[in-house]
Amino acid sequence: MKTEYKYIKFVQTTFLDYWNCLNKKSNDELGSVFFYKPWNQFIFEPPEFGDIVFNSLCLRDIAHFLDQLNKPKKATEKIINDH
Repeated sequence: MKTEYKYIKFVQTTFLDYWNCLNKKSNDELGSVFFYKPWNQFIFEPPEFGDIVFNSLCLRDIAHFLDQLNKPKKATEKIINDH
């Protein structure tokens, strides 16, 4: 699974299904990725406060990372629902 991109990286925490999104250059936290039960999928949540901006490349990278995490769960759900 890809966790490092051009400007950002994702680092898994000690909590299961929880990742920190970090700026590769400064190591500043840009947000969190975690499993959101109401939507039954991983989501990205930026910090509540801070001057954080993203360009389209960073947003695509975040979306790519989320897609990687969500695909296995969707595949598992399909197998369970088909039986």
